[in-house]
Amino acid sequence: MNKYLILANPGHNRVYFDESINIATSELKAICDANNIEIDNIAHVDVGLPTTLAFSSDRELTMNDFKFLGYFSMYYAMFEIVDVMLLKPIDVPDFHTFPESMVQILKYSGKTNEQFTRLMVNLALSACNTSSNNITLLDPMCGKGTTLYEGFIRGFDVIGVEINEKWANEIETYVIRYLKEGRYKHKASKLKLTDSGSKKIANGFNIIASANKADFKSGNVQKLQLFNCDTRLTNKLIKKKSCDIIVSDLPYGVKHKSKSKETSNKSRSPLELLRDSLPSYHHVLKTKGSIVLSFNEFTMKYDDIAIALDENGFNVLDNPPYIGYLHRVDQSIKRNLIVATKG
Repeated sequence: MNKYLILANPGHNRVYFDESINIATSELKAICDANNIEIDNIAHVDVGLPTTLAFSSDRELTMNDFKFLGYFSMYYAMFEIVDVMLLKPIDVPDFHTFPESMVQILKYSGKTNEQFTRLMVNLALSACNTSSNNITLLDPMCGKGTTLYEGFIRGFDVIGVEINEKWANEIETYVIRYLKEGRYKHKASKLKLTDSGSKKIANGFNIIASANKADFKSGNVQKLQLFNCDTRLTNKLIKKKSCDIIVSDLPYGVKHKSKSKETSNKSRSPLELLRDSLPSYHHVLKTKGSIVLSFNEFTMKYDDIAIALDENGFNVLDNPPYIGYLHRVDQSIKRNLIVATKG
């Protein structure tokens, strides 16, 4: 029996420690199941270090296995447990194309925790079965871009849709500045989309970039696109069946409000907005692609979202390891997530 231990990222949320261990265990199982890594006996252990998660395997894990385990949102360092509790460090391969600082630098009120964002992306990848060589991630309500940055540093092409013009401009400014200061080769251009009657649908921008000059010169680039537009029009912005995964942190209905299509009155619940938008999301998602949405259980319910997804042709994954992620963020937010695929 081979035994291993993961030391948790120092940024890991310890406010809801007991819940976070259960959430992390499910996430780790999802990653392992998707990549044919058989592990057992996952548990928190006290070895005189900060938060740790131990597990065992019937076989000795390989460097390829460790690479996938490095995706884990709690991951900070990994060890093999030798003898009783002697820890042997493992040099886990780095899967990033751009530095993690890209997603870590920006700090602002209401920002989704980077580790939780990574968890959602991991679940989306685990549920996705498009067999694409290059993953395209869409966040159709991208806010200030945390999910886009997480996807970009992992080597994905990323697309964002954001109705708030100020936030869209901030994303453009930040990304270009980050690439310039890091001396990464890139090229930026403006986007303007119109309908058949020449009426503007969206403004936006497109960036192609590479972490090194040789890749950029050879055309081995990553793409980041953002559209300043209503999320319900996503199907007018993006080609049919062009996205592998959709990952989004829905409005919590606490500070930010949303509008439904049928009324100009603002609603504290984003459920109507989601219902209006799901046909567009289904249109742009590839067959066997996946969607992961996080939401506030005080303003939306899992069962209601599951019904809306089912009515729009998605298959909700309602068995472990894709359930059991409900946890409290603060007094007004009890966060949950839902995972579904497109048949």
